[in-house]
This record gives sequence, structure tokens and C-alpha cells, in this order.
Amino acid sequence: MKKGLLSIIIVTYNNEDHIKDCLQSIAAQIGVAYEVVIIDNCSSDRTIQKVQESKIPIKIIPQEKNLGFAKANNIAVLRTKSDYLLFLNPDTKFLRNDSLMQLKETLVKNPNFGIASPQLILTDGSIQKTTRNLPTVFRAFTEYVLGIKGTFDFFLPPASGFIEVESVTGACIMIKRDVFIRAGKFNEKYFMYFEDLELCKKVRELKLQVGYDPQVKIKHIMGASGKGKDTFSMSAISARKYHGFLSYYIIQCILTPQRIMNRLRQFLPADAKN
Repeated sequence: MKKGLLSIIIVTYNNEDHIKDCLQSIAAQIGVAYEVVIIDNCSSDRTIQKVQESKIPIKIIPQEKNLGFAKANNIAVLRTKSDYLLFLNPDTKFLRNDSLMQLKETLVKNPNFGIASPQLILTDGSIQKTTRNLPTVFRAFTEYVLGIKGTFDFFLPPASGFIEVESVTGACIMIKRDVFIRAGKFNEKYFMYFEDLELCKKVRELKLQVGYDPQVKIKHIMGASGKGKDTFSMSAISARKYHGFLSYYIIQCILTPQRIMNRLRQFLPADAKN
């Protein structure tokens, strides 16, 4: 084990358009010792070539088929010996050269936290909603029937500093290695989606907190990591696995009327939507 080392783990699949910018932003980071591990899920484009052109040392783990997000990350962790892990999407880019250092320091200075995640900035400059209360049937009812926003869906915390939240998205998660192992790693029953949600749940069951730091900002090209995949179907499959058959369909019954109304609103005149 290399004390204090950070392993940056990136799962790639046909990400030739974005991986170069991601790696360049990592290369510019200062103040933290890190290694980069790329596990490629059998890309058919030039992703591997782009990675090999990088000016920083990278451990490449090619796969013969697409293993999905959870399993690929778990395999990559076995090839590392660091104290800290950063699971990072290939369609992200650090906006400052001290982002890694800041996020790691946040985790080090807050030993009651097992996970730290930054604020993600979308390409249009808006802030992505990446935090979420652990979803349940009751919380779906609270938001979609009682109208209490932010109880079920993703929301933006009204905070300027590091705070506790119930869960964060997997686009960028920093976690202590021992916490990741004790939490059971990523659950490989999920091919893609909901593995991050379950990891946060397991970390909280260890009596540790999950944190969101809006002072660390990272650009995210939302949806690029799922390019070429039927993301809606995969999300639905993972949701059924997370909630269980009965709870999943109860939640769908709660959500469907609002989704129909949102769809109908697209056809209304602008003055009628308010």
C-alpha cells in the first residue's frame, strides 16, 4: 500500500472525443501524488490510441468485452495499491489545477466522511444536480404527490461549502480505499446506473457520511459516457434491481402522471405554462 497515493480510475468505452481533454486536465494537477488507471470496455473507436498519446504515465487495462461500469471499476481497483480512489468519468475535465488536491484535503480533514464529490458544471455553464436523497416509495409520493421538491429527484444543495448529503452521482467520486472495500465495492449486479447510489447507501450504513463540495468544480459533458448505449433501458433495469419489483412499479405509478403532464406542457403556448 502506498500511503497517501491517489488512484484515478477511469472506465472508457468509445470515448475518443473526450478522453484527451480529461487526461490533459489531470496532467495539470498539482499538490497530490496520483496514478491513472484506464480500464477500457472493448472500445471500437480510437479511445486507446488517444490514451496512449497522453504525456502522463497511464496503466491501461483492456477488456475483451464491455463489462459495465461497476465490474470494470472493481477490476481496476485490484490493480492499485493506494489509500484513496477517485472514480472519474472520461467526459469530465478539471477546471482548476488544484482540484484534486482540494478534494483529497477535504476528505483527509473530515475523517467522519467516507466519500467526497465535487460540483459538476455542464457545457452551458449551469450546475448539474448531482445530489439526491436515497429514493424510496415514500419520497416519490412526497415529491410527486405532495409537491415537496428535492425529496426524491436530484437537487442542488443550497450550500457554499462542504456538506453532508445522502448520495452523489458516480461521475466523480473520491473515496477512501478501506471504506470502498468495507462497503462491498460497486455492486456488480448493476451494468450501469444505480451502482453509485447503492455505494453511498452502503457507506452510510458504515456510519460514515457522504459529502458534496461545491468549491471544487469539474466540467461534465453529461451523457457522453453513455454514448452508444440504450441508457433509458439500462437505467430502468438498474432501478428495478435497486428498489425491488414491487417498489419499482409503485414508484412508476406515482411518477407517470407527472411525466405525462410534463410531456403535454411541451405543446402549450409559452404564456399557458406558467
